[in-house]
Amino acid sequence: MNVDDRVRAVVRRIAPGLDGSFSATADLYRELGVKSVAALDLLLALEEEFKVSIDDEAFGEARTVQKLAAMIEPKLG
Repeated sequence: MNVDDRVRAVVRRIAPGLDGSFSATADLYRELGVKSVAALDLLLALEEEFKVSIDDEAFGEARTVQKLAAMIEPKLG
């Protein structure tokens, strides 16, 4: 499973109403309806999934699966 697919799976766990077919470029909060209160859960779940530390500010700016994956991928070595 690639980084994009793994990020998508974490997003689905945090927002279980989403199906797997949502666009990687859709805004998680405005277009997909992920509640902003779930953002911390998403951040922590991503850090746990990938065993990386994610900067809070960078996380706040990465509002799509595509941007999250692009931010995480370089951290994986």
